[in-house]
Amino acid sequence: MEVAKRMDALPHDPWLLFLDSASSVRAYIRRRVADPAEADEVFQELSLVVFRHPASPREKDLFSAWCHGLARHLLAHHFRSKRRRANLLSRFEFESIGVGATHGVDPERSASARELLGMLGERLDPQARELLAQRYLMGESTEEIALRLARTPTAIRMRLMRLRSLAKRNSPS
Repeated sequence: MEVAKRMDALPHDPWLLFLDSASSVRAYIRRRVADPAEADEVFQELSLVVFRHPASPREKDLFSAWCHGLARHLLAHHFRSKRRRANLLSRFEFESIGVGATHGVDPERSASARELLGMLGERLDPQARELLAQRYLMGESTEEIALRLARTPTAIRMRLMRLRSLAKRNSPS
């Protein structure tokens, strides 16, 4: 009798609810992200968000809808981050200074990109240069950088935002 009561209580456990809705949420994410590894990263991020949220819904249908909504927001964040990283890389044309170029580049634009990078390099302290390289060249997340530097991810994001703003103000139009 007690076992039956415990079994009735189990479906309200967030872990079991998540396991129950995991396949549909994973499929939802995979339909929107072409690379399976990136889809798995988004799904993993979703699982962390779900388990860190103390006030998750306790009913199966509500929980599943809530997870799909979180997945939608995480996908938007994923694609925004990807676009931001690509925009910054193409804006400064890092490939023109030898970071993996395989195609021809306009020499005039390459020269201006090198000049801009040199100017920023002179104006930036070594920590700022290292931060930009870790985030945009090595592709590390702000959370990874923050953990290594013993700072908060918000502090890292703010520093990167200021550095991007400085680069935009100094970029040739």
